[in-house]
Parts: sequence; structure tokens; C-alpha cells
Amino acid sequence: MNDPGLRLMARISTSLLPKVPELSEELCDLVWAAESEISGATTLSRAGLLRTCVVHLTEILGQLGSARPLDLRVPAENGRERALQGIPLPAVLHGYRIGTQYIWSKLREEADRIGEQARAALLDHADELWLGLDRYSEAFQESYRRTVAERARRSDQERAALLQVVLTGTTDPGRLADAAEGLALPRVGRFRVVVAEPEGELDRCERRLQALGVHSVWRHTDDDRVGVLSLPKLDPKGLDEALSGGRVGVSPTYERIDETVAAVRLARLTWASIEAGTEEVRHHGTRPVAALVAGAADIAHDLAERVLGPLLELPEQDRALLLDTAWRWYEHGGSTTGTAKALFCHRNTVRYRMQRVEQLTDRSFADPRHCAELFVALQALRLR
Repeated sequence: MNDPGLRLMARISTSLLPKVPELSEELCDLVWAAESEISGATTLSRAGLLRTCVVHLTEILGQLGSARPLDLRVPAENGRERALQGIPLPAVLHGYRIGTQYIWSKLREEADRIGEQARAALLDHADELWLGLDRYSEAFQESYRRTVAERARRSDQERAALLQVVLTGTTDPGRLADAAEGLALPRVGRFRVVVAEPEGELDRCERRLQALGVHSVWRHTDDDRVGVLSLPKLDPKGLDEALSGGRVGVSPTYERIDETVAAVRLARLTWASIEAGTEEVRHHGTRPVAALVAGAADIAHDLAERVLGPLLELPEQDRALLLDTAWRWYEHGGSTTGTAKALFCHRNTVRYRMQRVEQLTDRSFADPRHCAELFVALQALRLR
């Protein structure tokens, strides 16, 4: 250490090292009194804070006395510990600011005691000192935030594992009960399962449901979002609006948490029964034929091709016109007039198109059995 200034800095800090116990007590009192989030924390005692002060003062003064690099493992370990204890980051950073000012004041007092040259050396190296203290604070913050992120990931993973037990079921009643408890779901109550598209705004949906007094837990994958809703005694008004956004399938209400697996299947079937590209909250049972088709998609598609065969071979424009007219006719309860109004055409035009469908499929809309076959075939085509 050839620099006279550095030798004086070492002398200042080394002379303070024997006083670390009393300095730590004084610093601990300052932080404890100034920051209620620290003194009021149930996870951190005054003795624990005092130990931190001793370690930090020993490391910082020791580094100044030897000109060795700062050991940033000390603030990093403190950051991890405080994050695990749940001490708010702003509160600990406030404590670090108090500590930084305290260390500077003690160094200045000691420099004044030693003499003019020591004061000058301290001022000459002040930038380096403050930079080192800033690095201490940065190491603490980085470790703190990394630990918080790790805890959040673990929490999300644990929550996902619990929800997986509820959604897929288990032969162990105790495990299911523990999973429900971990998710704040009662074992007996009023539940529904919701299946929705993956790109919906899950956070907004949860906030809406919470505002209605509905507790919900969700699994979000690349394919879909699946939620279990714990409902009050009566369905709140605005439930469908809270769930809205894209295609949403809702299961029937059930009362026992061990019935969730069956409810997931019904909600998923209902979701699959909604045509792609539409926005609808559909409850199970409201469109039974669509749900039936969605539940046996391969068979339904084969049926559609067999029933509509010749019609599907028409040029695209003709095919689309006839299929749309037939579907609108079903939507309007078999009313030619209603269909004509919806399509902005004459009733005779609708009749002509319907007759073409009958000719191409060798089926009659007047025959109940043929009419049902055509409807199922059209529904299968729309869900393809």
C-alpha cells in the first residue's frame, strides 16, 4: 500500500475495528427506531439485526483497512435472508441508507481525531468509499429481488401442483382435502369449472370475479385456461360478464370438490361446442347437439360428409351460400320469412336454395329424421 492516502484510510478504518461491538449497538438502535417495518416484523428480532450490523461493519471497515475487494457475499446473503423473512425492500434499503450515513459519520469523526492529513485523505477517497457502499446496496437488492422471484416461482409451482390434484383427481381423499385447503377451496360448497381460450386476460377475469365475491383458482397453459370457481349461495349477477372474452365453456354447478374432474370434462366439451372466432359464455346443456357433436368430433365429421356429400363438392361460393341458408333456416326456427329477412333476400329465394339442399342430399326438411340428420351435419361442419 504505497499511496499515503490509502495508508491513512487504512489507519482510520483499522482504528474503528475494535469498536465494532459498540458501533453495531448504536447503529442497530438507529435502524430499529427509524424503520417500523423492521422493528415491527415478527420474523426479525433486534438480536438478528444486531448480528447483521456486526457482520456488515466488520466487513466494510476490514476492507477499507486492507484495500482488498469488498466481499459482496455479505450483502447478498442479507438480501436473501430479508426476502425470506418478508421484510419489505424499501424498509431494508432505508436501513442501508442509515447505515451508510452512520459509517461515513464515524469515519469522519475518526479522521478528525487523527488530524488534518487524515481528513484530507478521507475526502480524497470519498468517491471510492461511496461507490463501494453503493455496490453493497446493489448486491443486496439483486439478491433480494432474485429470492422474491424464486419464492414466487415456487409458490406458483406449488399452487399449480395442488390445482392439478383437484382438476385430475386422486384416489387419496386426504390428498384431495389438503389440495383444496391449500387453494382456499371448501370441500363442500357450490362450484363451477370454466374453460376458456388461453389468450384471454386472466388477471382481469380474476379481479372481476373477486369483485362479485367469487373465489377462483386457474391453470393457464398454451392450449386453454381452466378455472375452478367457488360460488356464494346464489349466483351473483354479472357472472357471465365477468367471464366474458372469447369462447368460454361453463360446467353445471356441483357441490363436492371431488366432482371437479367430471365438471372439467363437461366445461371443456361445452367450450369445444362454441364455433371458433366467436365470443360467447356458454353453459353446459344450453346447446346439447353442439356438445354432442364436439364430444364425438370424428364420428360427427364423418356423418357430415356422408349426409352433405354432393353439396360439399360444389364450387366454394355455391356451397357456402346453400350451407349458410340452411343454417339460418334452423336458427330462425324453420321460418322462411325470418331466414329471408336475415339474408336480405326474397322468401322464394330461400325456398329455392332449400330445395337445392334437399336435392343434393336426398333428404327432406319436412321429414323429422332427415331434418335432424341435416342439422347435426351442419353443426359438425361449423365446429370443424
